[in-house]
Amino acid sequence: MAAPQLDEVNTGVSKHIMPGLVDNFFKNGPVMAYAKRNRMKPWPGGPQIQENFLYKPMKGGAYTKGAQFDITKLQTKTGLLFDPRFYEVNVTEYTEDVEVIIRGPESVYSLVQVDLSNAALTLSAILEIAIYKHGQAIAGDDRSTEMNGFSEALSDGVNANYDGNTYASYGGQTRADVSPALNSPSGLIAANVNGGITYHVLEHSYMSCVIGEEHPKLGVTTNRCMGFINENFQPQQRIDTMEPNIGWPGLKFKNSTILVSQYAPGIDGVNDPDLGDYSLAGGETFHWLNPGGEGEDAFFRLHTSTSPKYAFGFTGFKVAQDSTVVAGQILWSGNFTVRAPRLMRILHGITK
Repeated sequence: MAAPQLDEVNTGVSKHIMPGLVDNFFKNGPVMAYAKRNRMKPWPGGPQIQENFLYKPMKGGAYTKGAQFDITKLQTKTGLLFDPRFYEVNVTEYTEDVEVIIRGPESVYSLVQVDLSNAALTLSAILEIAIYKHGQAIAGDDRSTEMNGFSEALSDGVNANYDGNTYASYGGQTRADVSPALNSPSGLIAANVNGGITYHVLEHSYMSCVIGEEHPKLGVTTNRCMGFINENFQPQQRIDTMEPNIGWPGLKFKNSTILVSQYAPGIDGVNDPDLGDYSLAGGETFHWLNPGGEGEDAFFRLHTSTSPKYAFGFTGFKVAQDSTVVAGQILWSGNFTVRAPRLMRILHGITK
């Protein structure tokens, strides 16, 4: 004879479920938080997003009295073209749960509210991972439906990035045709560190991104690499600070703030089947970033649709015709563009 489902103790004593849920899954990344708060540009629509840039000077130089000027008309500017990308996160509920079972004073949390919060965190994590990667149709790694992220933007078109790709083009523009306008710095220090993140590496990679008054404002790296920096720097060289735009704790280095992202590619990253792949066997990555000014002075921008539905909006629940299942989606459309790759760069192969 089978034992009763509930013993005497569980029959006579009610259970107390603690209210709320603790997040034991999601990690954090500062890049999307910064882009959404400070560098998000409304995109009104159209088949493509265009970013223009100068790539060549005008004709000029010294001359002698009476000399004939060269008045040849030169093309000095052109543009980058990006297709809009589309992302969604689905939320599905059973109306029996929402309307009958998980409701009233016996419910310790709102099922719909928790699931919508989960969906918002999921979409943010998906975009944070995608922003470090590329959005091109490469053999063996077709990401043509994904946003055009840093790995393709911050390249010189010759040296392989941490993912093994060279990215001869960006935004539909061949880099060699407008060289060096779209080239991320590769001088002073090699992009593939193949060793330790020493003061020498940070100093020279930082200076390679400095032109005039422009300098990197952010350094973004992994937890492990931040640990390497703390180990390699003397205590008097380490100054804790707070990135003022997003309130993110970091480390002060010259005129920049070094921040940690758990979604930056590195050895501790994982290939998550639901969110994306941010694993990297060859060592840690480090990104020097210069957001530029606000508005039209920005050096990178998160173009986001002006449609409320496609700007992190919710479609609302739609009822299935043949069941009590309801489903809705959180949607985002746009793309990520880098207008000044020469002011930013990626370091990789950091192992100590």
